[in-house]
Amino acid sequence: MGLFDFFKSDENKPSIDLKDFKFLSDDHIRIENGRPVNTSNKGAFRGIRVKTSDNSTFYVTMYNMSENLPVWGDNIQMTEKKMKLVAELHDKIILRGFGTDAMGASFADYGLTLHKSNDNVDKVTLHMHDRNIDIVYVKSENKEQLEMLSQFSDFDNFKNFTHKWNSSMPMIEQIKIAMKSDALNNKGARAYNDKDYQNAIKFFEQALAIMPNNDDALKNLKSCYSGIGNQKKLTEVLKKLDYLS
Repeated sequence: MGLFDFFKSDENKPSIDLKDFKFLSDDHIRIENGRPVNTSNKGAFRGIRVKTSDNSTFYVTMYNMSENLPVWGDNIQMTEKKMKLVAELHDKIILRGFGTDAMGASFADYGLTLHKSNDNVDKVTLHMHDRNIDIVYVKSENKEQLEMLSQFSDFDNFKNFTHKWNSSMPMIEQIKIAMKSDALNNKGARAYNDKDYQNAIKFFEQALAIMPNNDDALKNLKSCYSGIGNQKKLTEVLKKLDYLS
């Protein structure tokens, strides 16, 4: 993807907002070679999360949220897979893995289908293409677990990204992310110098959506929130800067 493709990507964004999409399931069916091998796993809570900053690359992770493992974000059942949008029909959005992980394993072995009904996702199918296995996850309405799901905080996302950045992200990917993030940070700096604080904040936040640990954008955002007196937002930014230091 070219440096400025980020600014054009919204033209092809999926009909469901996948910026930080979370799906809770309490039942799933495993299908091998086209045949179901079990018909009910009621009570097996799973959280499926899809994230994107540019509607071009999507990151898919699955969490175990059952029994003594209810803390969204801490109990990863399927590590993050990088995917792209390959098709959208009236009733489904289809993602397919691409690239490799740090160990060289192919993400193309995985895919995800979001099944839509009345503009809502009611089922999610995880595809393991290399093994000809599909797992169909049915939506849960469990209020307690849904609350757990919603509590995964922006700071947790920031910490997870920073850990990935420092431990496993390839340098070429770091460079691409940093270039996109810095381009937006520079736009924010120009707006800030023109005392256009509203647009400055918008650009700094866009920069951080791409690269949450961009310390320059965080410092600039700190100046904005300090200047307009938004203490709550200022505290959130200072917490991240303290973590980085």
